[in-house]
Amino acid sequence: MAPSISLLIDSDLDKVAHIARAVRGVCTGLLAAEEADAVELSVVEAINNVIKHGYHGQPGQDVQVIVGLHPDRVVIEIVDHAPPMQAGLIEQASEDLFSFDATNLDDVPEGGMGLALIRMNMDEVEYSAGSGENRLRMVKRVEAPAG
Repeated sequence: MAPSISLLIDSDLDKVAHIARAVRGVCTGLLAAEEADAVELSVVEAINNVIKHGYHGQPGQDVQVIVGLHPDRVVIEIVDHAPPMQAGLIEQASEDLFSFDATNLDDVPEGGMGLALIRMNMDEVEYSAGSGENRLRMVKRVEAPAG
């Protein structure tokens, strides 16, 4: 069985950076710096989404982050007990959201950019909900060292 670590935080946006650094630290030595950046960004976006949209910014709710380290991949699961996310949101989030005119504020998309960033940065993204629990599973494959 692959080594894993489970971290639990309160739904407080001020704590997101701490958990992101902890996840990055756990991945140190397995992921290259660029891959670690992608994982850290994805963890921040995922937890921010849970707190802002799932828990509506209310502290006092739990957010669990489980990091599994495998020789060929890092598997991160974000688990919460907020109302389920609307079906199909992850599949709809794409890089197309970033093709807008930055000088025209009316052209900026209203939502989905965090999910699009997660999909762009991770190799696999799956969401499931059931029994009062939401689970976002993100996988980052480990690049073989050049040589």
